[in-house]
Amino acid sequence: MVMRRNTHFEQNEIFLIAAAIVAHMNFMTTGFRQKHLKFLIEMFSNWMDVVLKERTLVVHNTQVMRYLSYLTQEGFARSFVRAGQPHYRLTRVGLITLIGKLTQRQPQFPLEHFYFVFHCVETYREALETLVKAEGQQFPMALKIELDSMLDARKTIEAQIHFVDMELKKLKQRVEENQGVMKLVKQFRQAKKPTPELVLAIEKQFPYDLNSQKPLSEFYEEIPPKMRDFVLDTAIQKRVQQIWLPVLAALEKHLEILQQLKANLRPVKPFAKL
Repeated sequence: MVMRRNTHFEQNEIFLIAAAIVAHMNFMTTGFRQKHLKFLIEMFSNWMDVVLKERTLVVHNTQVMRYLSYLTQEGFARSFVRAGQPHYRLTRVGLITLIGKLTQRQPQFPLEHFYFVFHCVETYREALETLVKAEGQQFPMALKIELDSMLDARKTIEAQIHFVDMELKKLKQRVEENQGVMKLVKQFRQAKKPTPELVLAIEKQFPYDLNSQKPLSEFYEEIPPKMRDFVLDTAIQKRVQQIWLPVLAALEKHLEILQQLKANLRPVKPFAKL
């Protein structure tokens, strides 16, 4: 990837891809310019990312130029000069590649971004197929089948449902384990057993994800004794109530919405049979 890792620009790649496709669609005869791509990136991110500054992904001209260079170097776009200004058009290979990168991305967070991808797949399916077909006289059956797979909204949403369901299972397991920890704390306190013994029992029965890097007993040794007891007696319970249960409720709502979207999908005739 041409962008630096862990930047907003890379994390929001779906908006770059969608912007490049729409810019190509809007300026098929003349080619699109850098300013067209920049505007569309910011517009699409504005639809979704209310958590970003000013509700928009701020894109600098150098970043847009870097992305355009990447597209041309990879053969996904070609550049040419028109009226003294550089213009760009996506190639058929570029269109197919970008559609695939948009629609076949691995499910990931933030979950809200999925709805943007789903909108692109479900709403613009026929327009995207027409766009690819327009890039050459030959439209072989193999390409139609490939596009069918890329633009299968049902498959896209089923992958997201599976992802959210797996995240729910992992989170429910974490809540269950912490409830076990709280029960263990209560038992040790009632028996008036020392805190170090309690920590060793927790470490043995409920090892945490980073245990191989730093065992729980070692971590707790670094915490002042009063704070150590506070964490065991109070903070663990509040962590479940104030972090994991709210997140669990949000994931369950996402799953409910996804299942409803799937139920409302309209039947679509495959391109290969058109």
